[in-house]
Amino acid sequence: MIALHPTFHPNFVQFIKEFNGTKDYFECHELLEDYWKEVSPTSKNHPLTAFILLSTSMYHWRRGNITGAIKTMNGSIKRFEETSLSNYYETIHYDKLMQDATHAISLMTERKAFQQFHIELLNEQLQRLVDALGITSGEDLHFLTHKHMLRDRSEILIERERQKKRRDDLK
Repeated sequence: MIALHPTFHPNFVQFIKEFNGTKDYFECHELLEDYWKEVSPTSKNHPLTAFILLSTSMYHWRRGNITGAIKTMNGSIKRFEETSLSNYYETIHYDKLMQDATHAISLMTERKAFQQFHIELLNEQLQRLVDALGITSGEDLHFLTHKHMLRDRSEILIERERQKKRRDDLK
């Protein structure tokens, strides 16, 4: 059986589509968090966490949370550097991504308006997988900007209550 390159995983492909296409950074975070929990839930020093932090930073920046954006972008860059030899970076233009992330921090520090950038792909097969997903019209900007507050949180609240009850029962 041929091993699948880690960036060809459906969640990573969808992440690229969301990051470069719809700019739904909240969804990017969700997709990669699920993937990360699948492959390495106990390791925070994993390439997927660098992409998660990158998405989180972009989400914060667009919302005007400059402090949070800078903090998470710095964490993302640090994690990218710590995992720089990872095969997760074989299919993307790693140096350009690092340049764009570093430039984003300088813009944030100068309190400049949000500026998106793309994760450039170097692998044709990955590009075909992303292209096959098609481009959706996306959500409206207000929803994308405030998604964490506007989405249906009922499942999250039920799970929190279940975890709280479980902890209380263990006491």
